[in-house]
Amino acid sequence: MAERLVGKTALLTGATSGMGVDVARQFVAEGARIVFCGRSAAPGEELARSLGDQARFIRADVTSEVDIAMLVEKAREHLGGKIDFLFNNAAPPTRDTPVTDLSVTEMDTAFAAIFRSVALMTKHVVPVMKANGGGSILNNGSTAAHRANSSPSIYSAMKAAVCHFTRCMALELGEHGIRVNTISPGAIPTPIFLDVLGIPPDRREAGLAALKAVFAKASPIGRVGTGEDIAAAVVFFASDESRYVTGQDLVIDGGLTAGLSSAGKRMQWDMLRNALANALK
Repeated sequence: MAERLVGKTALLTGATSGMGVDVARQFVAEGARIVFCGRSAAPGEELARSLGDQARFIRADVTSEVDIAMLVEKAREHLGGKIDFLFNNAAPPTRDTPVTDLSVTEMDTAFAAIFRSVALMTKHVVPVMKANGGGSILNNGSTAAHRANSSPSIYSAMKAAVCHFTRCMALELGEHGIRVNTISPGAIPTPIFLDVLGIPPDRREAGLAALKAVFAKASPIGRVGTGEDIAAAVVFFASDESRYVTGQDLVIDGGLTAGLSSAGKRMQWDMLRNALANALK
């Protein structure tokens, strides 16, 4: 298959772990030159070495506008004065805190990391794209933006804000040749899930296998999603194949937002029967 991103340049945030790593690898495989960032230097530098001359890692915290300005300027210089594609992917997990226990610090941290980072990255990349006649911006949303109670409330709300910000930016920037879209992945088993669930390091492998089995059973298509599934969609939005697509949100969840698989439905009914049986003892 022909490399679809030859001649393209890309800036990827949050690309040192989880699905971001798969996206970085796929972009290089498709012929793009990339700059990617993360807060942890060691995994970023290791990934850059493995990807070769087409990739460069820059340590940056996207909750800081100073870091964002530095990142965009260095990316512009390294990528020959242009940034064709921006993938706003960085977003740490949040705790499932009841609203009565939410602190201002916790709310502000979620806002800065999940939503404000997207807005500020867009703010600083858009002038570069305008100067080069256009580009494509892709924001990583979540099915949590569409389904209440599937993730922590503050995380879900911030992801919903990202999805709506995408539509607003698509209208504002379209006349400058800049397309803006969102992907909303479903439950892709990554180590982040294990962090949220408090799985100890010595149980990580078993925990990840158990997660994959549960997700696959609930999925209408009978399999779990992978980072490669997400990367394939991101490549589409960076390529010219998506040149007439803007203001859209592509849900990538194997159909789970539409409903549970037959097995998942049975699990749900089994839980209800058990609850009723316990209540009527």
